[in-house]
Amino acid sequence: MKRIFYEGMINDVFSLEGDVFHYLKNVVRAKEGDTLGVLTPSQYAECTITELGKRSASVRADIVRETKRHDYRLTVYQCLLKREYMDFAVEKYSELGATEIVPVVSRRSLNELKDKTRDRFTDIAVKAVLQSENEQLPVIADSIDISDITPCGTENIVFYERAETVGMPPVSKDMSIVIGPEGGFTEEEISMLAAKGFKIIKPVSQILKAETASVVFTGYVRMMQDNI
Repeated sequence: MKRIFYEGMINDVFSLEGDVFHYLKNVVRAKEGDTLGVLTPSQYAECTITELGKRSASVRADIVRETKRHDYRLTVYQCLLKREYMDFAVEKYSELGATEIVPVVSRRSLNELKDKTRDRFTDIAVKAVLQSENEQLPVIADSIDISDITPCGTENIVFYERAETVGMPPVSKDMSIVIGPEGGFTEEEISMLAAKGFKIIKPVSQILKAETASVVFTGYVRMMQDNI
């Protein structure tokens, strides 16, 4: 079933216009009578397209319910990467079900997050959630300095390629994790995060690229959370 994100109210019958209508008509080439999943920030509806005009579509809501909320929390602090790598990381975090994504400025990261970039992250997250059939959108936070990172879960992990020993991180239903920039963390940053209460973990002996670490480590945490 095709899925779209809709910021309006779901009524018994409602209209889809603008970018959503363009996507239905010109991208997926929807037709009258097609079924459609409509996700809003608070509701999910299974709908039928009853009329497809030149500039809008009329949709009937057949089944409406509240969105399914995650039974866990996962905050990902991601040091800012180059555009294509950061877009990739945001997409994968959203697919995997991170509940909050916090861009971080560190010594070796990019040092600015523009408003239009944050808007792009939100758009990427919406598309990833629809594709993966999640129903809870991640919060895309404003960027913060690495010194302002807070351990906000019952387990708080920094993935660090220079940690002395290799081992798997402890996992709980309430976690925050930190993934570094392309140049890695400085020793001062690691010391600061450890002093804040983060556990410094090296899960694999290889040195992974930042965008690889974003998928591998977050994927591991999410699989373990779903099996607690």
